[in-house]
Amino acid sequence: MSSTKSAFITGITGFVGRYLAEHLNAQGYKVSGIDRWPTCSHPKVTYYEGDILDTAALVHLFSSIRPALIFHLAGVSFPSDADKSPQYALDINIMGAASVLDAAFQGCASSRILLVGSSKQYSDAVAVRAVTEETPCLPTNFYGISKYAAELIGMQYMRQHGMDIRFTRSFNHTGPGQSERFVCSDWTKQAAEIALGKAEARIHVGDTSPAIDFTDVRDVVRAYVLILERGTKGEVYNVCSGSAVSLQEVLAAVVAKSGKKITFEQDPARLRVHRTGEKTAGDRSKLTRATGWVPEIPLSKTLDDLYRYWLSSLSKPVT
Repeated sequence: MSSTKSAFITGITGFVGRYLAEHLNAQGYKVSGIDRWPTCSHPKVTYYEGDILDTAALVHLFSSIRPALIFHLAGVSFPSDADKSPQYALDINIMGAASVLDAAFQGCASSRILLVGSSKQYSDAVAVRAVTEETPCLPTNFYGISKYAAELIGMQYMRQHGMDIRFTRSFNHTGPGQSERFVCSDWTKQAAEIALGKAEARIHVGDTSPAIDFTDVRDVVRAYVLILERGTKGEVYNVCSGSAVSLQEVLAAVVAKSGKKITFEQDPARLRVHRTGEKTAGDRSKLTRATGWVPEIPLSKTLDDLYRYWLSSLSKPVT
């Protein structure tokens, strides 16, 4: 039998994985996980270096640990990377999910499994203002295709083997420690560099016209745990704030933090070809009904924390 307070995370050293491990620890779970790097900085996890495509190694881990909960986070997470190298992204995001599910079936079939998907599974041209789980999945980029295919594979494992698998379609999330490749982290880093006198007073931007549904990563990981604790087998849940914020508003808030007079310059490298609707928010009502989850951290605090994170990181001496 699985330990009732044990959890396993694939991609545990990643942005979301680190926050999820910390939250699970705080909830009394014994946490273990796998990633492709030699070490893991989190002090309270049992870490394994490995490849999620190595099914045999995962079977050994799962059969030894027998975690009650498995969170599958590992994968290509930046949509532009999937567009640049579709085969690699499809291998990792689709076959990686199949490998994790097959290993779980062989090694710990009683585990509850969360497959983390993306709002990019919906169409970029979705016509509704509030995207529900009933909105058709019509992905228009390789990243969205890979996440939707993984969801379909998970559904088949559940039907064919009776496994307890649950699914998210997670909208944009951000917070301290996120890569500057993502917009909120990018802009707060640039503002911090300007405030510290490390860069000229100009922020390089992409397209600032869309409105995006952002959720703080600390709220997101709470949702993930609650889905496995209180959600329903086979169900898909949007994880989102439920409101869309203009990127122009985000940029203005970031600029205000620097206390500097800042100009803007559009950078073609920052333009994104694909978006999940220009002014579209997710509908989180299904998740809230099932688990009681509501986002608690406003975007203003998330941006404050991101800005302070970059101020601190950029102020450290280079070693």
